[in-house]
Amino acid sequence: MIQFFRKIRQNMIKQNKVSKYFFYAIGEIVLVVIGILIALQINNANDAKKEKKELYEYLSKISNNIKLDVTNLKDIKSRRLKVVEDCKLAIQSFHANAFDLKTNLKAGQVFVDFYFAPNQSGYEALKNSSYLGKINGTRVDSLLDNYHVILNKVLNEESSYITYVENMEVLWTSNFDMSELMKVYFQDTEKIRLQDLDADLQKKIIPMFKSEYFRSTVSRGSFQSNLLAYYDELIEAGNKVVEEINNIIDD
Repeated sequence: MIQFFRKIRQNMIKQNKVSKYFFYAIGEIVLVVIGILIALQINNANDAKKEKKELYEYLSKISNNIKLDVTNLKDIKSRRLKVVEDCKLAIQSFHANAFDLKTNLKAGQVFVDFYFAPNQSGYEALKNSSYLGKINGTRVDSLLDNYHVILNKVLNEESSYITYVENMEVLWTSNFDMSELMKVYFQDTEKIRLQDLDADLQKKIIPMFKSEYFRSTVSRGSFQSNLLAYYDELIEAGNKVVEEINNIIDD
């Protein structure tokens, strides 16, 4: 093709058709420019398609992370509600000055550590990429910001609660031989009664559950309304992020 155009130019020059050659040269330049513009447009379209695909991969990972987070949050919320319920029953027995072994054993679950550990791998990957700026000012950007604001509330409230419980546990366990309590937990706690224990073990167990540290912790465990409310807020915020990402990817 190049040789073809070269022959045309040479023939025009030989025939002294300078004006025609001039217009021909301009036309050739225009064709070259058009070809370059078309190539650039195709290249830009391919780059945009590639960037869109990669951005969607980041968003899809964030969506999957949050879906799992929401599932975990619901499980943690259910466990905390059970702790709250057991602690409230124990407090009733405290106020009634009645001692029920099974009630206290269940309330003792307040010392079991569990907390929310969000998976931030997708969001961190997006932040460390060149694609974060592509969602600035968008609805998904606003929803992600709101999600992380509430997430920080959850993590801070959990940290405060867990720190209190752990500190009280140190005080509680430092005053008693916990191996005696383990003898009770190794039995069927759903059916066990105080009278089923030998007299020596009864004398050791009752003071444990009447300890101010145990009862203070149980009282704290019965009141987790702020944390439970934050869980609900985070679940709702997470679902909105997932829904918006789905709308973007499916568009």
